[in-house]
Amino acid sequence: MKYFVVEGTFREIVPVEESEMQKAIQGHLAFLKKGFDEGFILVSGPKVDVGGGIIVIKGQSRQEIEDYFSKDPLQIAGIQDYKIVEFELYDCQAFLKEWFD
Repeated sequence: MKYFVVEGTFREIVPVEESEMQKAIQGHLAFLKKGFDEGFILVSGPKVDVGGGIIVIKGQSRQEIEDYFSKDPLQIAGIQDYKIVEFELYDCQAFLKEWFD
């Protein structure tokens, strides 16, 4: 299994109206919930003071993660771009070891 930190950043010019933006955000939250329910997202949350967020996720490959986020409603609507960074686990709190195994 491989581990990734994914940084979402809203585009400087958001190409949708506010109502469409809210709909895309709701779709994004449902999209993330699926990842939590299936166990491959560990944490997610919005960045402070800027649009976007941070997600810690695991998968078989970087391509799998790229494919997953290509289906995100915020990505599809052209609102958010993603930067994906793979990392190797060195250590973690004992209560997290099960997720990383």
